[in-house]
Amino acid sequence: MIGEVISRYRVLEQLGAGGMGVVYRAHDEHLGRDVALKVLREGALSGEAARQRFREEARALSRLNHSSISTVFDFDSHEGVDFLVMELVEGKTLDRLLQKGALPEPEVLALGAQIAEALAAAHERGVIHRDLKAGNVMVSTRGRVKLLDFGLARFCRPGQASGDTTSLAEVGPLAGTIAYMSPEQLLGREADSRSDLFSLGVLLYEMATGRRPFTATPSTALVNEILHRPAPVPATLGARLSPALDALILGLLEKDPQRRPESAAWVESALRSAVASSAVAAGAVAGGAAAGDSPGGRATAIYVGETRGISPPTPGRARIGSIAVLPLENLSGDPEQEYFADGMTEALITNLAQIRALRVVSRTSAMQFKGVRKPLPEIARALNVDAVVEGSVARSGDRVRIAAQLIEAAGDTHLWARSYERDLRDVLALQGEVARAIAEEIQVELSREERDRLAPSRRVDPEAYEAYLRGKHHWNRRTEDEILKGIEYFNLAIAKDPLYARAHAGLARAYDTMGTYSFLPPAEAFAQAATAAARALEIDPSLAEAHTALGGVQMTYQWDWTGAERLLRRGIELDPSFADGYHWYSDFLLAMGRFEEAIASIRTAHSLEPLSLTINMSVGSCLFYARRYDEAIAQQRRTLELDPTFTPALRSLGGAYEQKGMYDDAIEAYRKAGALARLDLSAAGLLAHAYAVSGRKDEARRMVGELLEHAKSRYVAPFLLAAIHVGLGDADKAFEYLEHAYRERDRGMVWIKVSPRFDPVRHDPRFSDLLRRMRLAE
Repeated sequence: MIGEVISRYRVLEQLGAGGMGVVYRAHDEHLGRDVALKVLREGALSGEAARQRFREEARALSRLNHSSISTVFDFDSHEGVDFLVMELVEGKTLDRLLQKGALPEPEVLALGAQIAEALAAAHERGVIHRDLKAGNVMVSTRGRVKLLDFGLARFCRPGQASGDTTSLAEVGPLAGTIAYMSPEQLLGREADSRSDLFSLGVLLYEMATGRRPFTATPSTALVNEILHRPAPVPATLGARLSPALDALILGLLEKDPQRRPESAAWVESALRSAVASSAVAAGAVAGGAAAGDSPGGRATAIYVGETRGISPPTPGRARIGSIAVLPLENLSGDPEQEYFADGMTEALITNLAQIRALRVVSRTSAMQFKGVRKPLPEIARALNVDAVVEGSVARSGDRVRIAAQLIEAAGDTHLWARSYERDLRDVLALQGEVARAIAEEIQVELSREERDRLAPSRRVDPEAYEAYLRGKHHWNRRTEDEILKGIEYFNLAIAKDPLYARAHAGLARAYDTMGTYSFLPPAEAFAQAATAAARALEIDPSLAEAHTALGGVQMTYQWDWTGAERLLRRGIELDPSFADGYHWYSDFLLAMGRFEEAIASIRTAHSLEPLSLTINMSVGSCLFYARRYDEAIAQQRRTLELDPTFTPALRSLGGAYEQKGMYDDAIEAYRKAGALARLDLSAAGLLAHAYAVSGRKDEARRMVGELLEHAKSRYVAPFLLAAIHVGLGDADKAFEYLEHAYRERDRGMVWIKVSPRFDPVRHDPRFSDLLRRMRLAE
């Protein structure tokens, strides 16, 4: 056909031939450019119906716009000849490059990442390649990849599925294709994106070792080998690959599609991480994991399938006594799965916190570094830890993979990396397994009790676990609407799995927050919290979070001070790294007037959560109630340096200013807090109190009227109104509101014994009587 004109294309030279037809270089005489003209072999399309299907496929392919995918320009017929017009790609096909043998690992990683990126782009548009092989990968002289023949393999035999084994068994051009086909294609099943991933695994194997993983002859034996025999480990062929690449390739070659990585995007991310990494170690123990620099600027382990042996600890290594778990990267390719990655991060923190010999930085501080590009030693210094755990999590259906690595902070030294895959029902056991492996690596001796806690035997319903993580995600946002969403998801988790103790504990904490922020009346919020916490303890008496939640309710609502202290202390005993446990216990100690103990407890919480706004603010609040106002002011200023818009710190700062008589500064702080959180009436009540004690009583009374107007449609704490009337010098009205607060179990009543705002009425017999009834009298 050289020299012939087909439609508007003049054929210049033959470039190659394959199962579908012959490829020529041709010149488009209308547009004045050279193109690749694929002339389909005679009979490839049987009839107009097949031709129409091919035209629709070509139209879909023409919409793929990616630098690593050969563009389809046209499909037509001319004088009985069917042809496809595509972008002309200069370079060599990968099979020609591989004639000289295996490629160096950096080249395998770089080319593999480009191929995976192209597959990911196509899969997002619903297009499957179906015939990915070395002959369909063009590599330019500059190392750029182009994938050819995208999505066309289904037309290699008229009227047959792409995986029809009758045609595949024939000797001929298709023999090379069979070696790249996934088991499901060979069994005649419809190909999907995971089939392309299998073919990608074959390509990576071939690039890394110089031979294909399946090589039997004849073609019937080859099919049998792909279906039933595992691929030889590349190391057995003399290929010195990094353990991570070795295991990633074998993961792609899993016979069961469910066990392969869940997306091409995930594989691309893993390969690009390894390209950038200086930590991919050649010659390490086969089947281990290597680490790489993630796109976010920190290292992340790439998927290596099932967990293997732990690398031996380094002799003479400095003792690791403190650790932080940075937010696990979401590699699911779906931003909606961020809640899942965050939940797995929190679970790993919680499990590590079971180990008494470790100080584990809690969730809030660790999450400050989500998506942050900072050197690890700098992060470690900010969190005051010896080591950092980081990695990734990927979920595909009911399968979950965690890749984690441990880095010694001082020298930014990679110590250990592992990757795990489990069914979502076994996720609780998986989390404990990762924590145990880290403990073993840093040579922490676990007690029998700690080992038992890290090895939960029960499985969890996947839908219940997902609902629980969504509940935590919404509750952590701390707005009324988000907490209500959290409650909805916790209830859904309980409905799916009534014996899921953490879901009950989460529900308890969510209702406690609703009561604490006055989003619900105390009787409703704290009663629900108490019921949920008690149920969590019935199911799992060792759950620290449930002890703390129930202890908090007994303190804030039931005023059972002895029971509250017992539960709060027990929560700390069960989880010595649970910052909220120390925080709540500090609140209890404050309410009792045990200031030095309270300050010590909140400072322990602060050591676990150094970047938590709430805990930083609470350090200042402890100093405020202890009447150490200058220190309180300095602490709240430090808190506001972390976030100038954090309204609780502004309110507490205003309180310290008030007690020092710095009324203008107090009023400014309260006004700023009110402007930032217009629906939070606490700042308005405190501003009214500041007006009252500074002599601006008319303005205070006006604000009382506004608060009472609000009370017609939402809960307004009577304790707050009582404090304003103390400031106005109206003791009778103040005690009237205190009686309301007493009857309603207003949370503010917890502070009645120690609040400086009530000092002017502290010697009134009615005040002493109130303390007696609350069991707070000396």
